[in-house]
Amino acid sequence: MPDFNRGDIKMSHKIQKSVALGALLACSAAAFAQSNVTAYGRADAGVYHQSRSNPGANQWTLSSDTSYFGLRGNEDLGGGLSATFKLESQVDLSSGASSTAFFNREAYVGLSDRRLGTLQLGSMWGPSVWISGKADAFGRAQLGAVQTLLQGANNRGNTFKFDNAVQYISPRIGNVFGRAYVQAAEGAATGRNYALALDYTSGPAFLGLAFDSAQIAGPTVGLAAPAVRAKTLGIGGAYNFGLVRVHGYYQRNQIPGLADANSANASAAIPFGSGEFRLALGRWSRPGDASAQRVALGYAHFLSKRTQIYGTFAQLKNGSRSTTMLFPISQDSAPAVAGQDVKAFGIGMRHMF
Repeated sequence: MPDFNRGDIKMSHKIQKSVALGALLACSAAAFAQSNVTAYGRADAGVYHQSRSNPGANQWTLSSDTSYFGLRGNEDLGGGLSATFKLESQVDLSSGASSTAFFNREAYVGLSDRRLGTLQLGSMWGPSVWISGKADAFGRAQLGAVQTLLQGANNRGNTFKFDNAVQYISPRIGNVFGRAYVQAAEGAATGRNYALALDYTSGPAFLGLAFDSAQIAGPTVGLAAPAVRAKTLGIGGAYNFGLVRVHGYYQRNQIPGLADANSANASAAIPFGSGEFRLALGRWSRPGDASAQRVALGYAHFLSKRTQIYGTFAQLKNGSRSTTMLFPISQDSAPAVAGQDVKAFGIGMRHMF
């Protein structure tokens, strides 16, 4: 039997520890190769000045635009199958506050298969958010944001978010993929909703179709019935010509017993130097002079791929029964008086991480 001295024993212990540490690192590397979690977000805020007519009013605000942070991840389960999740929360940069519902943007868990598609359970953006975002030169942000004229289900527009929902996202077939949503009312009188969407992207061209059917409270749209069904169709498109990108979005909302409500937005982005100019023209149309029109002009200067500074100007004209406001200053201002026109300009900064 070998006669180990103390030095041999110490050396043996060091070798054992090195082997154990190497095995641990190898296991950790294998685990990270199979799963990952990413922290990400957007910090966006600007200083704005607005003036209103009839009665006249002026106001300065520091308004947070679409700012958020989140966690998303996936685990490779083998055979083309993976587990996914996303937890995303809005944050108000002007105060540091988050929403009452902490993960108020999206929160879901799901399974994804390369051949069969993705199934998600939780709270997800409605299809019109995805489609209108791609069909808006301002990207649903700043004073030219398309959602100023889309309003939300209880104001005769699309359903922004589906809570208590199941979403299926199909695999891409050629240049097309689809989405399907079903939302549970969970015992409530409203909320039994569903939606469908198609997305076509090929090179410089994009075309999207979104449809949702939402059961909403009748009194919110001036009807006596406790619940009514609002159906909204949205069509959006974009094309990059190189010298200019053009975007367009049209939406129609239908509720039994009411005249249709329509929205249309046309926008363009023109590259210039290290940035781009943006222009948007939009109209929100409802019977009884409850319509609104908005024009917006902006410029974004890209300091890097993740950081930009921008300036925007917008003018919104309300009909005598319209109370539409401009985003993002609508978050920090009193609602518009019916028929009140609004002008605003602002300078802001955005950083992606």
